[in-house]
Amino acid sequence: MKVHRAVAGAWILVACADLAGCSSADGRLPPAVTAEVARDFNEGDVLRTAANYTDDAQILAPQHPAIQGKAAIVGFFKANIDKYLGFGNETTWSLVRGDVAIEQGVYSVRNVRVGANVEAGKYIRIWKRTSNGTWKLYRDMYSSDSEAPAAVSVAPGEAPS
Repeated sequence: MKVHRAVAGAWILVACADLAGCSSADGRLPPAVTAEVARDFNEGDVLRTAANYTDDAQILAPQHPAIQGKAAIVGFFKANIDKYLGFGNETTWSLVRGDVAIEQGVYSVRNVRVGANVEAGKYIRIWKRTSNGTWKLYRDMYSSDSEAPAAVSVAPGEAPS
């Protein structure tokens, strides 16, 4: 009984140290990986943007049911990619453990027609390394820094308020 408690206690300490960041990570996600979604979005390529996600991925958008699976993700990007919108993201923190990675960052959406940002926010992403070594998004959750969801307009002459 005492041996089981000691083993259980050791496992709890290891888990706590791991969660607290006391153990060494496998590294950080390469910047080229974390920038691919923005690059593909900004190039207007719906299929290539969606290809950055696993087949069972989910996008967890604010005030929206989970967007689940590749077909739904393609539909999401078809509805949201616009040549007058630019998307940018900056990784502020990432952690790789084996074939799973977590990324935290900030994003902005810019109306390139009027030259102004129309939304800014933060995100958390969970990535999975595939069998061929590439990284794909498994979960993508974001929230705007605005109190209300931004009404993004690309009409000429309409600057965000």
